[in-house]
Amino acid sequence: MTSPSADVSAPERTSARRAERGIALVAPAMRGVVLLQIVLSTASGVRLSDHPSAYAALTGAVVVVSVTLVAQCLLSGTVRTGVWRYPDLTLAWLAIPAMNLLLPTSHVVGTWESWAPGYAINVAALAATWMRPAVAVTHALALGGWLLVWTSAVDVASWETSLGNALTIPGYAIVVALLAHYLRELAADADQSREDAVAATRALELQRYQLTVHDASSILRLLSDEETPAAVLPGLRVQADREARRLRNYLSSQLQQPSDRTRCTVGTMLAAALEGFDDLPLELAVELGAHVELSEDVWTASRGAVAAVLHNARMHAAAHQVVVHADTDGATWEVVVSDDGVGFDQENQTLGFGLDTQVCDALAGCGVAAEILSSPGRGTSVTIVGRVGRGEDAP
Repeated sequence: MTSPSADVSAPERTSARRAERGIALVAPAMRGVVLLQIVLSTASGVRLSDHPSAYAALTGAVVVVSVTLVAQCLLSGTVRTGVWRYPDLTLAWLAIPAMNLLLPTSHVVGTWESWAPGYAINVAALAATWMRPAVAVTHALALGGWLLVWTSAVDVASWETSLGNALTIPGYAIVVALLAHYLRELAADADQSREDAVAATRALELQRYQLTVHDASSILRLLSDEETPAAVLPGLRVQADREARRLRNYLSSQLQQPSDRTRCTVGTMLAAALEGFDDLPLELAVELGAHVELSEDVWTASRGAVAAVLHNARMHAAAHQVVVHADTDGATWEVVVSDDGVGFDQENQTLGFGLDTQVCDALAGCGVAAEILSSPGRGTSVTIVGRVGRGEDAP
């Protein structure tokens, strides 16, 4: 049996990584479409340009940066890093006035020989994937204004066309910024949910581990204590043998269930729970409720709860008498375990693992109520109440 801390490894933030890789795949695809248009129009642009060498050099720089973008995004799986980013921004700002200077006026607006507007739109959109959203939108507005200034100076361009082209840049940037932000937030929420689920699994496994070893550790402690009275040892050995068999079947939990030959009644549940506690000063009064039938889950939880109460009485109560009483009114059944031991201050002392988890939580999980009453010097009383024939419902 291994410690629960070894059962569940720390979760990786796989959703965030996948979202980032998805964005890093879309970015090269978007740039690839624009780059294809630029390359196809390069020959025509060189022929039309008054300075063909400068036009070809500017186009070549865009091609180099774009190829670098594609390669780094595909290799690194993210758009948040890469040497292409700031050269990309610089070229977008330079290309807009360069088209006015390098091309005839008739080709500055509305042609792919003047590829600067399409390139600027793409640059602003991709910048929105690696910049903070507010910064990306501000940059796109400035770049759109920069385009408006230069295209408005072209005589053949109407102000509507210039404004439309200018607004397209921040428009695409806003859409991409919102989409990238949404995808990353969605991935972060998915990863957080996965981490919460792992934490819950760890807590559940730890509780299961504690439930498994709690009673066994108490028995072993008493067996190893040289001051344990000899009269107690036979009962401890019986319980130790039962716990050893139960631990060997830890994963299947077979010994937690009543055997096929055991009727699931209050009486057989108490008989199983009381086994090995002959050293306690027990007083039994169970006849009135012994015949009540229980479901298997209620039988198992109740047996464990009663045994936990008796372990507590043995370890802590120093009682002169422990009374186990069972009764029924036809609608509900009741088991009360009371001792006249030292008790505890219920207002200022929290319940230990046995009473809190093995009794209250375990019983509540199958619809059975438990009430614990105690005060210093006046003993402890644990009352367990369930519905007759409806173990799954709380009374």
